[in-house]
Amino acid sequence: MPDRAEPHMRLTRRRLGLGAAAVALAYSTGARAAGVEVIKQRGIANVGTQADYPPFEFIQDGKIVGYDKDLLDAVISDWGVKLNQLDLPFAGLLTGLFENKFDFICTALLILPDRAKKVAYTMPIAVAPIGIWKRKEDARKITVDDLTGVTMGAVVPPSGPTTMIMARNEELKKSGKGFAEIKYFQGSTDLALALANGQVDAWVTTALTMNTQMKKFPDKFELVGFFGDPFYYAWATRPDDTALRDAINAGLKKVRDNGDMQKLQQKWFGLTMDVPTSGYMPPDAI
Repeated sequence: MPDRAEPHMRLTRRRLGLGAAAVALAYSTGARAAGVEVIKQRGIANVGTQADYPPFEFIQDGKIVGYDKDLLDAVISDWGVKLNQLDLPFAGLLTGLFENKFDFICTALLILPDRAKKVAYTMPIAVAPIGIWKRKEDARKITVDDLTGVTMGAVVPPSGPTTMIMARNEELKKSGKGFAEIKYFQGSTDLALALANGQVDAWVTTALTMNTQMKKFPDKFELVGFFGDPFYYAWATRPDDTALRDAINAGLKKVRDNGDMQKLQQKWFGLTMDVPTSGYMPPDAI
């Protein structure tokens, strides 16, 4: 998933049928900002997702699966409602949320300062450092402090990792060690292929995203290095629906504290991580 920042993404043919039907259903059910009690009365939780970011969420055998989906099932299991999960392009997620087309977003959103002033983030569901990866066969000495001549790859929409590498590159250019150019791709799969076949020399992303691609391309990539502060992933509700956010947090905290979150992390990422319940929000967050 890209990190799920906000610009245009296209619906793929694979997702078109599912997305169109789901959107129609969401419109007909008329989600409104009202908290978990109204969801319980309605009997359906309408949830927006962009299912194109393995292992967090992706389509397998025509169904949405992944780490977030398993967490979502665990959270709403105590609500006694059915799940209507919509697979939408990312550009439609924030718009749809603010237009009350569904109740909340369950997709791997990075907690970013600007966005934290617009949506009510849940507690984190994962945390990952930002790194740069290259092909193992590339013998050049590429480091996070020297990206001379490198063609950097990134996923659209521009994300937290992309913002970080662009800021770092401005500093590196002062000493003549910045990268040559940056090329954008529509998704992680496309960019992994581009890195593997030499269209780009390096990729800036989170460790969780890259771990998935390294499983698909064993012995093909290697870590150049990590830089900056790790990013937290979370879900989001509308700013006026903090009661729903709190109910989701209660479910996530339960899953974390009983060990099920760690089991799901091991299942989908092959590792576990500590996720906090405080101290993760940027200043002036909702």
